Amino acid sequence: MGPRPTRAPRPRGRRRRPDDEHGAHGGGGEGARMIWLRVSGLFWRLSPLRVTAFTVVSVLLALIPAAQIGLVAAAVQGVADAVTGDPDAGRTALLAGGALLGVGLVNHVLGTFLQYLDTLLRLELTARVGEWVMRKGTRLDLEQYEDAEIYDTMQRAFQESSGGRVYQVFTQLLEVGRELVTLATVSIVLFTWSPWIALVILLSPVPSVISYMFFSHKAYEIEYERAPDRRRLYYYQHLTTTDHTYKEVRLFQLGPHLLERYTRLVRTFFDVDRRLARRQSVLGGVLGLVSVAASSGAVLWAIHTTTEAGQVGQLAGYLQAVGSIQVSAHGMLLGIAALYKDSLFLGNLFAFFALPERRLKGGTRPFPDTLRKGIEFRDVRFVYPGTGRVVLDGVSFTLPAGECVALVGQNGAGKTTLVKLLTRLYEPTSGQILVDDVPIEEYDLDDLQRHMGVIFQDFIRYELPVRDNIGFGRVEAREDTARIAEAARAGGASAIVDELPQGHDTVLGRHFEDGHQLSGGQWQKIALSRAFMRRAPVVVLDEPTAAIDAEAEAEIFSRLRDVARGATSLVIAHRFSTVRMADRIVVLENGRVIEDGVHQELLRADGVYARLFRIQASGYLTEAASS
Repeated sequence: MGPRPTRAPRPRGRRRRPDDEHGAHGGGGEGARMIWLRVSGLFWRLSPLRVTAFTVVSVLLALIPAAQIGLVAAAVQGVADAVTGDPDAGRTALLAGGALLGVGLVNHVLGTFLQYLDTLLRLELTARVGEWVMRKGTRLDLEQYEDAEIYDTMQRAFQESSGGRVYQVFTQLLEVGRELVTLATVSIVLFTWSPWIALVILLSPVPSVISYMFFSHKAYEIEYERAPDRRRLYYYQHLTTTDHTYKEVRLFQLGPHLLERYTRLVRTFFDVDRRLARRQSVLGGVLGLVSVAASSGAVLWAIHTTTEAGQVGQLAGYLQAVGSIQVSAHGMLLGIAALYKDSLFLGNLFAFFALPERRLKGGTRPFPDTLRKGIEFRDVRFVYPGTGRVVLDGVSFTLPAGECVALVGQNGAGKTTLVKLLTRLYEPTSGQILVDDVPIEEYDLDDLQRHMGVIFQDFIRYELPVRDNIGFGRVEAREDTARIAEAARAGGASAIVDELPQGHDTVLGRHFEDGHQLSGGQWQKIALSRAFMRRAPVVVLDEPTAAIDAEAEAEIFSRLRDVARGATSLVIAHRFSTVRMADRIVVLENGRVIEDGVHQELLRADGVYARLFRIQASGYLTEAASS
């Protein structure tokens, strides 16, 4: 099988404006309608029965105002007629009053039931949206996390991950529908009395709504462009409110400086928001006066016409209808405006959900439990996506099965990138990686990663119990205390665990109650134990012992040879006392393999390895002489 085609680096484009995404994810028009449909479908999948009940109850509640208006008109007219001597009018008034009481009770019962359904749906949605966001995050590629534009998309999506705005869109859709039903039924009553007055009242909220929609879009554009600065804001908060940043921030007296940066950003946000609020208040106030004048004029006209006709009951019903139709029309139009605004922001969440998942695809071949031949990098080239920067340029070397190979090179030589390629967090721009003579992409991706025990230099400090910290190396064996203890011994963490108050069940870190903080070196031993927990045929250690003293590091690597016997190991380390223990040493410089051999051979070659070795050795000798 020949090498794969070269993958061109992704070009850097302009930063997208929010309008660029409206057609697919947000914004007005078709994009907003698609979001409404997606939200409705999302709720239907949550609970069809509850959504159906919610909708039916909403419609029934929407019919009540029209019934109340008719009954009020009948009751008032009955009382008026009874006063003038009509013998049957009193009975009519009592019947209408009793019916009003019944309608009021039905309204109360339905309203209470609707509130109950509302609470259930909101609670379920809140849990589900957070779950969906987390699941999506686990399905993205590393390349996407390292892309600033995509990271901004994630930031915008995380702001909606509570599910609050999703729920608002759903309830607003039903609210608009409910107001529309109320508007239609009450309008029938109102139009029979005076079509022109009804029309004026129906149109009176329009100026205010136009203003609201305009400024909603402006607010969204501002918030969209703020995503990078908002991430900085959260980062400054993180630096001043977490335990592992406290020491350096305090000793370098960075608190006031970071606070100044934070305050400067917040003040910038405030100034922009204040200007927008001022414009909205002025224009919204003027247009609101137009709405008030129109509705007030219509009410005065209604009083005049019904008083002349002597229809007291009709006047009472008419006044109630005027208020009801105005509230419904205003509520419906404002609901549409709010839907528009919330759809803009929800576009960010759906844009996140629409990100492509796992573009790195694997095959169907199971990864071997034990390697027969080993791993070969064959003319591997890697260009960082979106930058054009060549990190690896024609790298070729082998990791024979069962051997330990050390990678040596200065920072930026490409060592960690090789690890990311081997673990298929990235794929080469060109060239091949072969495992037992099989191209690595033919192996099932999940199975391949399950068969690799990897610890990076920037490993995670899980602020969870020790059992999780080590057990995550083989998550299905978290409850196997004997296996966890064995992994802790291999990683040099047994003594640490033995001294903890609850042993394997002690929570580490300070984020949670009763947490126990560890030193940097202790955290590294816990992380190493996590790698040994995996019992993988391929072990990769990317400078995991930087915070451990030389003696402890040598002991750990000695254990690595015993514990991972039969495994193929790739180790990145800076201490040559450790590196020399490897079966072979590969030296990288500027993304190329420049030397490959065993310790003594490389010293005799008097190349880069020998020079780096002498520099480190002279440092130790100088330190020993001075002591």
